[in-house]
Amino acid sequence: MSAEPVLRVPWGLAERIQALLHPQPFQERFAFAVARPLQKDSDAPSALLEQLILLDTEDYERASDASLVLTDKASSRLNRWAVQLGDKGWLAVHLHSHPSGIDHFSATDDAAESALSQWLDSQGVAHYWSLVWPSRGIPRARLWMCGKPFDGQLYLGLAPMDTTTSTASPALDRQRAFGPGLRQAAKQIRVGLVGVGGLGMLALEQLARAGFRRFVLVDPDTIEVSNLNRLPSVTARDIGRFKVQVGKRLVQQIARSLDDEAEVSAWKQDIYRSRAAQRALGSCDLILAVTDNELSRTMALSLALDSGREYLQAGSDITLGEDGSIIGLRAEVTGAETGRYCPICSGRLSPGQASIEARAYASGEVVAHARSEGYLPDVAAPAVMSLNSVAAGMLVMEIQRRASGLGVRDLVQMDLQSSRMLVQDRVQVGHDCEICGALASPPTTSPKAPTLRPSLGVTKISDHP
Repeated sequence: MSAEPVLRVPWGLAERIQALLHPQPFQERFAFAVARPLQKDSDAPSALLEQLILLDTEDYERASDASLVLTDKASSRLNRWAVQLGDKGWLAVHLHSHPSGIDHFSATDDAAESALSQWLDSQGVAHYWSLVWPSRGIPRARLWMCGKPFDGQLYLGLAPMDTTTSTASPALDRQRAFGPGLRQAAKQIRVGLVGVGGLGMLALEQLARAGFRRFVLVDPDTIEVSNLNRLPSVTARDIGRFKVQVGKRLVQQIARSLDDEAEVSAWKQDIYRSRAAQRALGSCDLILAVTDNELSRTMALSLALDSGREYLQAGSDITLGEDGSIIGLRAEVTGAETGRYCPICSGRLSPGQASIEARAYASGEVVAHARSEGYLPDVAAPAVMSLNSVAAGMLVMEIQRRASGLGVRDLVQMDLQSSRMLVQDRVQVGHDCEICGALASPPTTSPKAPTLRPSLGVTKISDHP
């Protein structure tokens, strides 16, 4: 294997693993999980952990603060599930806890996992993942193939757990407070940016100056006169050029000034019209939606969830009163994670507005009515670089926090007119929503096999097939 395999664990699920695998008083615990492959036929396979299945106390032959042994019945069931998952192209993941400070695999782990890997190989299952999760310390992951282990890079959200290969750059020294995790994540993470306008270009510049070097840019628009007061590094000579081309030039200039190289692909199409652009975004680790319409944001959210990628959206808004005076200056950043937070249910995205905008491309009576009612305004909303800069800074700061392992904030909103700030975390409001509500979690009754569905959650095994 020419490159290190990667296993990604969403932040919310990582928090649950930490809590559920470390009861008080401490005893070692075991869990079975399902991982979705993210890159097939690759020298460096990557996968996303999506479903965690807990074991009952009767599944343990014995368990203490230093060891655990499963019953033959439980082991047989888990092995059968691993084969069933492999037959469907998914991956089994074995997790177990260790006492505080023991963040490596033991000789006992090596022997048991090697035997399992060889048995799975005889059943036609090429590989599976194993994780050791200490109560305090750094979780470790490895990919087993044909009885041989390969050390893997484990990400909790955007934060890499192993930062030993990270090297400091003198040009980035003053952001050292965020630690080596940010440096390593910035080099490795591919960022998909949907919208390279007034806010998107500012966020792109900040990310490039923070050390991020891999980007996929998607925007069909060209530079206009009205953009000159809000886009960095843009001059009148750029009028008529595609924004993605200008954004690519900006990133490359910043990288060269720091004696570095950048990998940037520019797509001059709408996200909802170009399959190629969608595939390019699907290869990213993080998808950012910073457009001024609900349709492209909804498409970006759907693409991120379907492809198992992290998602953030940002926007700014100048609210005017009836007399035309400013009554609100708002900047906002919103995330999304299955089973944790949904920008649709929280009112940050409007599917109805997205539907109206989609119909605009077909025109007709519906569009005429929507425009007459103000849902499709003919005049662009007011925008200034100063407010866009606040929103871009909030977005990049949230990315830096996540990449550094400082945690996740699902909604950050600031109103500079009223001096109010709103921060929300783990808000679930849509009972029937497949993103944040009850439908996001697998059933609580015992399945005969793990549920293969693109959602996160915890399943507790209460009766056994």
